[in-house]
Amino acid sequence: FIWLCSCCKSSIKRAAFENDSLSYGFYGGIIKTLILKFKYESDFAAGYLLSKLLIEMIEEEKIYADVICYVPMTKKAEKKRGFNQCEVIARNVGYNTNIPVSNCIKKIKDTKEQKTLTKEERITNLRGVFKINSVKDIKNKNVILIDDIMTTGATISECKYILNKSGVKQIIVLTIAKSNIKY
Repeated sequence: FIWLCSCCKSSIKRAAFENDSLSYGFYGGIIKTLILKFKYESDFAAGYLLSKLLIEMIEEEKIYADVICYVPMTKKAEKKRGFNQCEVIARNVGYNTNIPVSNCIKKIKDTKEQKTLTKEERITNLRGVFKINSVKDIKNKNVILIDDIMTTGATISECKYILNKSGVKQIIVLTIAKSNIKY
């Protein structure tokens, strides 16, 4: 069993619930270190710790959902990294909360990496790149949508748009970190 020490955990600046979106904390310090180790060094212990933070939020906020969805990557991007960090986190969260996980969202076009773009470019970059794979998993259901970092919210907005078009009842967005970069 691995967990963060109380010193590291207390150093995390928690973020507030905003428009059906909840981030565990702001992107910096230990959260940033864990995300970077997980995404770019394939450190799955770091990924497990990040999952535990979302599980803690679900328990603290008494969040109820029928299904968990996650932000997808293209097959090409996933092959390059070796895994989709959002899927790994979603599956850990689902396993530990007994909420089924669906790969209902598919990314159908390669895009430029969001972190290199302005807010306007991010929105344009993502228009029409996601589609719903499986409506039956989500129709009339309460959905948790998981992403690792929320910066401008462009990725989340596009995913929410197609989920809503597919008839979900409610979407609660959970992210590990919220960037405090202002655009």
